[in-house]
Amino acid sequence: MTKLTVPSLEAVVAPVVSANKLAVANLEKLTAFQFGVLRSYADLGVARLQAATDVSDADSLKAFGESSVEVVKALGTKVQADAKALADLLAGFKAEFDKLAKVA
Repeated sequence: MTKLTVPSLEAVVAPVVSANKLAVANLEKLTAFQFGVLRSYADLGVARLQAATDVSDADSLKAFGESSVEVVKALGTKVQADAKALADLLAGFKAEFDKLAKVA
């Protein structure tokens, strides 16, 4: 007769617990990243609104328009950098889960 062995409950749930802990840690990192990005874009928007309130004549309107061109250029660069940072963060999450899956 074949003897069956039943794994302990700890051995069965350990990979799930590890995956859940990793998921929560990654969610914290992602949330912190998203809040940071949101804050920076909100600050930029408020700063541009404040700058717009300083427009009082043709010269200040011209200056505001010129500065807006520079802001848009910088914003484009920032969006690209933020997208790369997010992609790198997500790739790191995938690598961590892949490593965990190999161990389990």
